[in-house]
Amino acid sequence: MVFVQLRQFSSSSTAAGRPGCSLVKPVHHRVRIRKQLLSPRFPELKLPPSDVRSPKYRPFLVGQDRVKEHYHNTLKSDLLLINYQHDQKEVVGPKKRKWDMSSPYHINRPLQKPKGQIVPSPTIRPRTWKNVPFFEGVSINCFVAEAKANSSAAVAALLQIQQITNSKVYPICAKTNVPSWKLRPGMLMGARTRLTGAPAHQFLTTLTELVLPRTRDFKGIRTSAGDQYGNIAFGLSAETVRLFPEIEHNQDSWPNTYGFWLTLHTSAQLDYEARTLLSGLGLPFYGNEKVPLLLRQAQ
Repeated sequence: MVFVQLRQFSSSSTAAGRPGCSLVKPVHHRVRIRKQLLSPRFPELKLPPSDVRSPKYRPFLVGQDRVKEHYHNTLKSDLLLINYQHDQKEVVGPKKRKWDMSSPYHINRPLQKPKGQIVPSPTIRPRTWKNVPFFEGVSINCFVAEAKANSSAAVAALLQIQQITNSKVYPICAKTNVPSWKLRPGMLMGARTRLTGAPAHQFLTTLTELVLPRTRDFKGIRTSAGDQYGNIAFGLSAETVRLFPEIEHNQDSWPNTYGFWLTLHTSAQLDYEARTLLSGLGLPFYGNEKVPLLLRQAQ
């Protein structure tokens, strides 16, 4: 048995019955050396990729973000002055309630719904220079009813949003089965996307300076168009979408246009703070301003 083990670990080049072994000392620490950096003939290789003289430098588009500069230079200080209140206290929103344990079935049971509502409300914190509202982004959702009979209509809506936003657009598929509407799961029904940063600022500038001022029947955004947590939503009709420069200058390529729904996301805690922010960015509002219920309770 010992002889078989020796033959198993032996080398074929050695004598029979003599185990083979390596006489090279193991190297446990290896340092990778880039020889091209050691040569003095190519000093450009030693430069970082961010240097324009480096062969790895890749140019990219740069531009001035007017919306961001306007917010930091003018709008941010004004929002802090408008929303600030002296001796403001933290207003705790309705949360899920615990059971009183009067029954043995209350053990491991999920918490109760908040009193007077279904979804719990967040806590409203005092306004300081650390939580001044700012514009986070915009979501675009387009649902095409014609796609139930012709799926190419949803593809046209997807290409339309991609042309306007110049960003990645994702399809919207049906999830439920409604035979009366001829709707089946998996049918392509529209498109959606979300813009943040400079693309969102560019879209907002185009919307407020070129599209909405030329819309005849646009009175503004209702004060009730909000989700109570700082997000404002409104829709654009197919006629208004034709006013985007990307569509207007290529009308032959877009015989049919489709309206879509816009949701403006902000970091505001309440809707009236989001309306103050968006009005400073050029979006008009109309309607009676109401004091939030939580603030009325706190007063």
